Amino acid sequence: MLNQGTQHIEADKIVLDLTNGIAGAQGKVMFTDQAIGNNNTAAMQGQGNTASLTEKASQGGLIGVADSLAYSTESGQTTAYGVAFASVPLQSHGYAKRLNRPNESQYELDEVMFSTCPPTNRKWQFDAKSIDLDTDTGRGKAYDTTFRIADVPVFYLPYFNFPIDSRRSSGFLLPSASIDSESGLEVDIPYYFNLAPNYDATLNTHIYTNRNPMLSGEFRYLTEEYGGGIFNGSYLPNDKQYNDEDRSSLFYDHYWSSNSIPRLSGDAKYSYVSDANYLDDFDTLGLSDSTLNLPRRARLNYYNDYITGDLKLETFQTLDAFTSTGEALKDKDKPYSRLPQLELSYRLPWVEKFDITGVHDSAYFKKSIDDGSEAEKSGVRVYNKLSASYPIESSWGYIKPKVGLQHLYTSYDQDSLADNLLSEDDGSQSVFVPQASIDAGLNLYKAGSPFGAFDDTMGGYQILSPRLKYTYSPFEDQNELPNFNTRIASINYEQLFSDSWFLGHDRLQDLHAFTPGINYRYIDATGVTRFDGSIAEQFYIDDGRVTLDDQQSVFNSSSSGMVWDASTQPYNNVWVDVSGALTNSYDLNYVTTELRYQPSDNSLFNVGFVKRMRDDNTNQLPLSAFTASAIFPFNNNWRALAQGQYDYNSDKMLDALVGIDYEDCCIGFAVYGRRYYNDLNTRDKPTQAIMAEIRLNGLGSGDSRLTRLLADKVLGFEPVQTAWKE
Repeated sequence: MLNQGTQHIEADKIVLDLTNGIAGAQGKVMFTDQAIGNNNTAAMQGQGNTASLTEKASQGGLIGVADSLAYSTESGQTTAYGVAFASVPLQSHGYAKRLNRPNESQYELDEVMFSTCPPTNRKWQFDAKSIDLDTDTGRGKAYDTTFRIADVPVFYLPYFNFPIDSRRSSGFLLPSASIDSESGLEVDIPYYFNLAPNYDATLNTHIYTNRNPMLSGEFRYLTEEYGGGIFNGSYLPNDKQYNDEDRSSLFYDHYWSSNSIPRLSGDAKYSYVSDANYLDDFDTLGLSDSTLNLPRRARLNYYNDYITGDLKLETFQTLDAFTSTGEALKDKDKPYSRLPQLELSYRLPWVEKFDITGVHDSAYFKKSIDDGSEAEKSGVRVYNKLSASYPIESSWGYIKPKVGLQHLYTSYDQDSLADNLLSEDDGSQSVFVPQASIDAGLNLYKAGSPFGAFDDTMGGYQILSPRLKYTYSPFEDQNELPNFNTRIASINYEQLFSDSWFLGHDRLQDLHAFTPGINYRYIDATGVTRFDGSIAEQFYIDDGRVTLDDQQSVFNSSSSGMVWDASTQPYNNVWVDVSGALTNSYDLNYVTTELRYQPSDNSLFNVGFVKRMRDDNTNQLPLSAFTASAIFPFNNNWRALAQGQYDYNSDKMLDALVGIDYEDCCIGFAVYGRRYYNDLNTRDKPTQAIMAEIRLNGLGSGDSRLTRLLADKVLGFEPVQTAWKE
């Protein structure tokens, strides 16, 4: 037995030459070295004389057996032949014809087999002419390497750089490949640059069979005083699939929090793509939603117990798109820029019994009309609202009387005055509108389950909460004012109890209505909400006269129509959600349903239905669609994944994905395909993509593109994915 520093050697025979400081070991040679993969070797060295060989390996390091071994007691250099080794930090093993350790931080292996799979069930391996490991840099370098799956050679790399601990370091990342209907075969080869502890970069080369090569890059940074951010960009010259045009993109995000002023923060964002099809073409499985308006903004945020503020400059890149009728979007359909906009919400702290709150929203809105689609209507808008309420709250319920005063001022800029042939007096208007409301509700409590059922097993309690709200705001003429960013809210249960249906501050609604509603909840003895359902309807005492643009008034009927919202969990692994609304004549406005069933921790089934009728008041487009998704494991390693949305009005599968996924301790593998339409133009042909992924566990593989996609599209996916990984 021989111990020195981080090394421990055992053998049938050890010969020590004290004159030359050389030791030789033969016969059942076993050795450990705690330096490799362990950045805190000094803490381990004190245990060198007492811990067993197995204990030393489990603490972190390299354990191996060899035919023979030579060791220098002066330099620490070790050379072993016929070596079988295992690394605890890497969760890996391998064989080497020769292993040389010239110093405490470097290892040289010749004729090497390396794998992170269990030795008895090796799915993949690297066969390399030589591998060099450096514990100072945390990297390994492999030369003349063949990658094999089940002893079948898959690809050859003359050089390969990989991590041997958790530290970041420069080197090639694992390549990926995919196939789609337009780009053909795509191979991505990323290289990571570990530039400094607080910034790094990744350069990715994309090679397509149907396009020219593309370069993309990412740069991340973090500062002590000014926050951190990320740049993403790409460039593809002379795209053969896009009329030989150059394609490019640039995205920038920056986030900052003040070190000296608590709760003061800021952010900046810039977005650019060369054409409307860029996101759809170069995000093979649609991982980025096809967005019509790409934001560009700088913003400051502040909040405390009494005030929340937001100051921003914002403009957009609006992509070429088409309406549901196939017409190209015009300049009048683009959003206004805010140059700048200040939004404040506040409450007065020195009033005890009354709740006095305020809202301020002022901005200069600018939108240039170059295509003659309408006269330009840019200018300044200032909105203020001051409200006072006297809430009376108790366990039995609440009463909240509230009064408020709203003020709206708008003024066209010079370009808009000229375009609309208006004088400065005609282009400015100031409007005051008072508002009053009373909101009251009861909480009726009853112990036990509904109708006394299941009391022996479920127990719990029920809460019945009837609610009634009365709202009054008089009419003031403002229909000729510009509409910068206001729309009608979609109808739902909570909206019926709001003070206004306008989302935005370009209109002060005249609303004279009362809204009765009721909510029922049942919570069982374990604290699980088994049922939560609400129903309400808003009734109009007077017809509304304030409109948006040239639209007819939204509120000239007797009521809003009935609205309901319900969710239930009859079993611990079953959830059902149903919401919907009727028109004032009690015809269907919309209905949505969702059934979620999770038979085990790593399986999931979702089925949904959406039926929407056209509603011109809220710009609701008609849709009749089924949605479904499934994650079904065949065993502990194999599972099937699927997701789809079918519009049966147009007999069109809007989105469909099917895949097979494999996962074990050393390798992950997935093959999946997707067929989907570009959101900006559903009349165009769908994109079809096929993707194959190989994940080598233990070599820095991150989340797959498949899991990132499903996380956005499948309700309840995250806990199922976590259970699958475990």
